[in-house]
Amino acid sequence: MPPDNTHTKASILIASGSAALAERFTGILADEFVLEVLGNAASTCAAIAASHPHLVILDPDLFKQSLSETVSSILEKTPHTRIIILEGTTRNPVNRIFLFKAGVHGFCTVDLKPDLLVKAAHAVCGGEIWVPRQLIAQLIGELARENSKGAANPGSPGAKSVERLTPRELQVAQMVHLGGNNKMIARELDISERTVKAHLSAIFRKLKLENRLHLALYFSNIS
Repeated sequence: MPPDNTHTKASILIASGSAALAERFTGILADEFVLEVLGNAASTCAAIAASHPHLVILDPDLFKQSLSETVSSILEKTPHTRIIILEGTTRNPVNRIFLFKAGVHGFCTVDLKPDLLVKAAHAVCGGEIWVPRQLIAQLIGELARENSKGAANPGSPGAKSVERLTPRELQVAQMVHLGGNNKMIARELDISERTVKAHLSAIFRKLKLENRLHLALYFSNIS
């Protein structure tokens, strides 16, 4: 079952070899989240599998060349865990497109303002994505090209695929397509945010999609 942070604080594991960075993030997030800090790349996946945090914040500098493998391993062992990648901790920029397609849910700079860092953590824990605005168009273009090449894939957009959804799931999916977040959808449909998350999990599974951005693109292509 996916973790539920409706009534309790969400848990975050920060994996970074920088004591200063870990201290800054801990100082910002400690009031609203249950935190765990890890500075050892080798034990990261085992620690995540043991504690099942809602969110993992990964410092690329800690993982060097094994970042993508670490992301894959985390999602294989704890598929409901969300992942944010830090930017600005290494000279080599991360490949956002590649990591997003691998299942990452957000990107944050190390100097992100405290209020925005808290907002990003809450958003990603709540099932949303957190990516820079300028990246959205690039992501949509990339995903659209993939969809056009893979028309025979059962996960490709099509009216018949939508028939797999229940009427309520279809309603939720259409509201996500129009930009609704979980809180707004819950309010409009008079259901709990936990129920919205359950519907989204079912939608992603039935349509073979990874996240909200893929879902928005999916419905754009069949509109």
